[in-house]
Amino acid sequence: MLALLLIDHRVAFLALATLLLAAAIPLAIAWARLLPEEPPPFPIEPGSFPNIEQERRPEPSATPRGDLVLSVAILICLTLAYAVRFPGFPKAALMRWLDGVVSGSTEYWLIFSARIFLLVAAGAAIGFAIRRRGPLGIPLAAAAALVLILWFVAPLLNIAFLFTP
Repeated sequence: MLALLLIDHRVAFLALATLLLAAAIPLAIAWARLLPEEPPPFPIEPGSFPNIEQERRPEPSATPRGDLVLSVAILICLTLAYAVRFPGFPKAALMRWLDGVVSGSTEYWLIFSARIFLLVAAGAAIGFAIRRRGPLGIPLAAAAALVLILWFVAPLLNIAFLFTP
């Protein structure tokens, strides 16, 4: 812990900003891969361009629909895990609202369970992406690994960032 306090606050800020950007990039790529491709702006007639016939036609997706649904659910969990660790997330407002809805011990266990669920979902995303190849495999694995690093390193970097001698 003392070693973190010896890190310069500018280096801690730079490391935290880099980690946040690095975790956001694979999440954005995964969300972009869910969007369907746009058709060409105008129809291309066969024989008009010689290299059109030589191009490979896009093949229908070989990924089963269940895998895609599970990938989207994991992506939603990863995005939520990223948003919770993002600086400026309104945790205090959420805690006040939750305090008014449920009792203190239930509130504690709800928050604890949600955090554990998000961490387990990130670990499961790595395993799922390695085991099942698909269009979201590499972005899911990269995003899950970086979100896990963000969950464990960001609080330490926040302490080092806020500690100014």
